[in-house]
Amino acid sequence: GLAARSRDAMSERTPSKRRSTAQARINAMGREQEFRRRFKELDTKGTGQLNFNHVRLMLKKEKPNMSQRQAMILFSKVDDDGSGLIEFEEFVNYILAMELLEAKKFGKSKSQKSILRQWDGPEQLKVNGSWDRETRLALQEFLAVQDTPTANVVKPSQFVQGNMHASHIVVLQELLQKYGAPAANEGGISLACGVWTKSTTKALNQLLLAEGAPTALHIGDKFVENGFNKTSILALQEFLAMKEKVVRIELGEMNEAAIASRIALGKEGLRVGDSASAAAVAEELV
Repeated sequence: GLAARSRDAMSERTPSKRRSTAQARINAMGREQEFRRRFKELDTKGTGQLNFNHVRLMLKKEKPNMSQRQAMILFSKVDDDGSGLIEFEEFVNYILAMELLEAKKFGKSKSQKSILRQWDGPEQLKVNGSWDRETRLALQEFLAVQDTPTANVVKPSQFVQGNMHASHIVVLQELLQKYGAPAANEGGISLACGVWTKSTTKALNQLLLAEGAPTALHIGDKFVENGFNKTSILALQEFLAMKEKVVRIELGEMNEAAIASRIALGKEGLRVGDSASAAAVAEELV
């Protein structure tokens, strides 16, 4: 169930795995040079580490609408060791998480009456480009709550089981047709055949691009013709995270004071407990 999957996902979110996933994601998107350049521009002293102030300066230029609280929470989530400093791989995670949050907000503002229903996703949904059981389960749970002829009659307990069968593909194809993806309605022939065809992949990629999945947006129009590969799976995982009812990345048990304590450790010349309290730092940052 969702609780067990959440625990399993949390157990896998070790620093080393998160870092290897970050590297794999930017490699798949062809963005390593871009991220290396951005990191180097901020790391003016060449220490290989950035504090919150470094990152916040970047955000003010690139994402002026992101609130201080959102920036703090994101920073705390990618600061694996709680040092108040982030290294390159953590920086990658930070930017990718920020892009996903922005995409979620864009999707909500774009249409209040979207035909794509939100779903109750797991606590942590991996975005790693792997067509694994967890990703298939997430897709099936999303499809199970959609308003299509087949989805309306399936039993979620039987529908959500991991392996992809004709019934799952039919619901996906019905949804793509209802959404109006061009490839799903070519030639007036129904796409809903229960077989995953090239048209199914093309229509899915069209939906992911139209909905603003960050990986799809970065690749642009060429993404539609990419086929079903690592980049399309990354975009699909991003899309599923975007359609969760709760923006998980904004949540957390840490309050502002606890987050500020962490961030303050990385601020030059400032240590919580010395010249400032956690509450004071929180007041300064918020």
